[in-house]
Amino acid sequence: MARGSIPRGDEVASFATYAEAQHAVDSLSDAGFPVQHLAIIGTDLRQVERITGRMSWGRAVANGAMSGLWIGMFFGAMMLLLGPSEGTGTVLIAAVIMGVIWGMIFQVVSYAVTRGKRDFTSISQVVASRYSIIASQLAAEAARALADIPGNLTRGGEAARRAEERRAARQQARGQGPTTFGSRPDEQPRFGVRLPEGADPQAYSQDQSRPAAPPESSPESSPASHGPDARRTPTTAQGPESQTGGPATRHNEDDDDPYRRLPGNR
Repeated sequence: MARGSIPRGDEVASFATYAEAQHAVDSLSDAGFPVQHLAIIGTDLRQVERITGRMSWGRAVANGAMSGLWIGMFFGAMMLLLGPSEGTGTVLIAAVIMGVIWGMIFQVVSYAVTRGKRDFTSISQVVASRYSIIASQLAAEAARALADIPGNLTRGGEAARRAEERRAARQQARGQGPTTFGSRPDEQPRFGVRLPEGADPQAYSQDQSRPAAPPESSPESSPASHGPDARRTPTTAQGPESQTGGPATRHNEDDDDPYRRLPGNR
């Protein structure tokens, strides 16, 4: 297995925390399993920032003093090792005081710049939501050994056995008959039908399977109402004079003038 590359192999177990994955590998090591073929891989990495408290001027000064104290002690020890042996206490105290002052100044300036935008302290870390154990060799043996480990999300060989059972059940159900809707007369819709409230599903399905009856003919739509007699019976009496477009519709102006009427028309 080359360094710097992602290990390849079969996943034999997975856990929600790194402590559980570490405990599983430790149990395999105690059982004599060659753990050099295993690797723990964290998947679905997420950056988590944990808020530790509220930031203030006093806390900024205290944090700066603590960080400067450690820095001053470090430089004081280096000066004692490399410098003369005379005045060791004075050199160490001076280095610590300078470190504390420098840390306080640095922390106060940093808080003054970010004040109003970040008034809290936090700790950031990268965690994985799932830790998988990968085996490059002897994967089946490792899966069986880790099947009963508490916290195992895959359960090793049991998961493979359940998947095989589900696959066999699907194949058996597929071989029993057609799976598309409408291929059998008595097949019901896959997604169901919304029934009226209080309706019987069996009676509703029987009513739906019956052929629809032809619409009854009403007296208004009967052939007798559209026969020749019906066409001959006018709704309004219309004489030749009321028909538009014919000769009888022409109006004689002499009939309106009593002086121009013919003797026979009077």
